[in-house]
Amino acid sequence: MKKIASLLLLALTLPFLACCEDDTDSNPVLQHPASFVLNVPPFAANNVYDLENSKSVELTCTQPAYGFTAATNYAVQVTLDEAFTEATDEAEANYVELATFYTTARMDVDAYELNSAIISLWETAHPNDELPADVAVTLRLRAYIASSTGTDCFSTPITLPHVHAVRMAAPVALPESMYIIGSLPAAENWSKWVKFAAVNGQPGVFFTVVYCNGDTNFKIGPAENDWEVARTYDQLTFTPEAVENAGACRGTDSGNSAVSKAGWYTFIVTTKVQGKEVAYTVDIRPAEVYLIGNATGGSWGFADEWKFQMPEGDGEWVSPAATASGECRMAVKVPEADWWATEFTLQDGSTIFWRENNNIVSGWADNKGAAYSVDLSAGKRVHLDFTHGTGFVE
Repeated sequence: MKKIASLLLLALTLPFLACCEDDTDSNPVLQHPASFVLNVPPFAANNVYDLENSKSVELTCTQPAYGFTAATNYAVQVTLDEAFTEATDEAEANYVELATFYTTARMDVDAYELNSAIISLWETAHPNDELPADVAVTLRLRAYIASSTGTDCFSTPITLPHVHAVRMAAPVALPESMYIIGSLPAAENWSKWVKFAAVNGQPGVFFTVVYCNGDTNFKIGPAENDWEVARTYDQLTFTPEAVENAGACRGTDSGNSAVSKAGWYTFIVTTKVQGKEVAYTVDIRPAEVYLIGNATGGSWGFADEWKFQMPEGDGEWVSPAATASGECRMAVKVPEADWWATEFTLQDGSTIFWRENNNIVSGWADNKGAAYSVDLSAGKRVHLDFTHGTGFVE
């Protein structure tokens, strides 16, 4: 009797199992479309696209057939050739991808950004030729699902036969300074704007070393005491490393940004002109500080054995003991930056002084790198207080 009942139950279950297997609506499978259609704008064959006097160029496309509705980003790629050629070991790609991406199948492409790409491509291909009144421009879109790898898909290309591009000054400039304020100790609980140092030789890139308590709220901006130009969370792009390392996230109020994990961090802000705006990207890494130079016995780079000891909490950083007497440099490790681009010294023996882009300061000409160095004797250590910007040798 039990066997008959079991067989009956199995017979009743099989149709439901089949339904679950075929339920593609509730269990969609990602498709990888070969391409999608970028529409040719009406009257494109005879229309002159005057980028000098336009705000934008409208493009529309069909959505890639990913197999389900997905949040899709679209990046615009531009070439002056008839076809797109990828980079090889011998040559660079023949196209430029615009920095601004779009999230709908209808997009108003910034005319200034498109103009800049065309000028760059023309000057690379024709360094000694005058720019003609108009040029033929070929466009395509690169679509990808937001926050998902391996979903790139390229549209069919289109050609705009008559595009008027000119050399024009950027409508905005990169900031020359950067500040942070917030509930971090160095900012004295929203009462002090902490200045970033500039990365030597990298315009628009800034860094600072700060301690953050858990759930630290902050704002970043290009001017001291100016809340109007301070960037909200939605006006900043945080790198995946910032989220992973420090728990970068939206703050509690007033458009604040925040980090949820306590610790010592190097904040790196990279600014770039995108169209008529300045884009801010924030990277956050565990802070790393190094001794460099003759006092180390000749280490002129970021060597693990010459890394400062990171304190517990908001405390004092202490270097390894010098093994020789002589010139000592110090630097903060910043991705893709050499040590001399982020180095600092103790001015007058007690104040942290960042080199930044100061290639000639008092004492440099008289004694080589003395302006950026500290003289150490064997056995001596450097003590640093980044919260208050001070230090000493002992």
